Amino acid sequence: MHNFRRAAKITCVFLAVVLVLSLLFAELYLRGENFDYQDARERDALAGQLSTLVCGASYPLFGVDSEQLNEQLGVSCYNLSSKLITMQGRYALLSQELARNPVHTVLLEVNPDTLTRSRAAEGPEGDLPMLGRLGSTKQRLSYLAENFSLSEYPMVYYDVVSKGIDAAVRLLRGSYQTENTDMKLGFCPNPKEDLEISTDYRGVYHLRSLPEQVDPQIAEELEALIELVRENGATPILFTMPQSRLYNCMYDNLDFFNDWYADFAEQHGVRYLNFNLAKDKLERLPDERCFYDETHLNGAGAAEFSRILAVAVRDVWHQNDYAWQYYASYREMEYSPGYFD
Repeated sequence: MHNFRRAAKITCVFLAVVLVLSLLFAELYLRGENFDYQDARERDALAGQLSTLVCGASYPLFGVDSEQLNEQLGVSCYNLSSKLITMQGRYALLSQELARNPVHTVLLEVNPDTLTRSRAAEGPEGDLPMLGRLGSTKQRLSYLAENFSLSEYPMVYYDVVSKGIDAAVRLLRGSYQTENTDMKLGFCPNPKEDLEISTDYRGVYHLRSLPEQVDPQIAEELEALIELVRENGATPILFTMPQSRLYNCMYDNLDFFNDWYADFAEQHGVRYLNFNLAKDKLERLPDERCFYDETHLNGAGAAEFSRILAVAVRDVWHQNDYAWQYYASYREMEYSPGYFD
């Protein structure tokens, strides 16, 4: 009996130490802004000033420079995009910023992955960063309760504590920071070096197919985003970021997704812009100068595309006829002169 009590006491002390250390590491992670997606302080400081929001995944995170849109359009823009962000994450961030800012335009990025990425199949990877991106304990606990199952809580614990240990190491080394320096106004210039992108367009032509399936839940969540934007008095615009010419050549069924988004936009009375189909894309966004890999823009590409996006948004605002600037489909684009040159 004595040994049992002693073992129980040691176990309790051990668990208490683990709990205290876990809370300490979690606090270091959540209080700081040492990871590239943590931007709560900047968004809090801008509360009440933002008029335009960009919301999407990694493509606009690295490809839409808020400062460029501010300069070109005379707006106050913030880029809410994040790598692997889920529809739930987009909704949470938009809800917060729409509620506390006089927003008039929301640019919602969509791409083929948007329709096919299932939260149930992919797990919590896209939602875990949200716990470090939200700015208050109340917001984090609410997001945790609404978007994570109990079976995922061990992964949440591991993610928060491991990032807390990383933050503790930074603190000991003197590199810990409480203000995000990796992004400005939500735009994160891609830190990676450009990869060599093949120019063998004929050699890769239509070698791959994307799964032609639309998760009905994702379609409902996209509808919910549009409704959220409109409920807050803002105008939603759907847009697809430009991918490299190599990517566009490689896949044989991109028109399935382009047609789906075009039909969806028409049904819901919103504008849809697919910048892969812009007739001047190859001239203004060549693979060798503007892309760091098959799907993401580099710094030069982000600067150029942000100017292109600003002009397109202005056309939407002024209800200009811009259809002539775009091919009607990927198939039409492929038959254009010089496409494989």
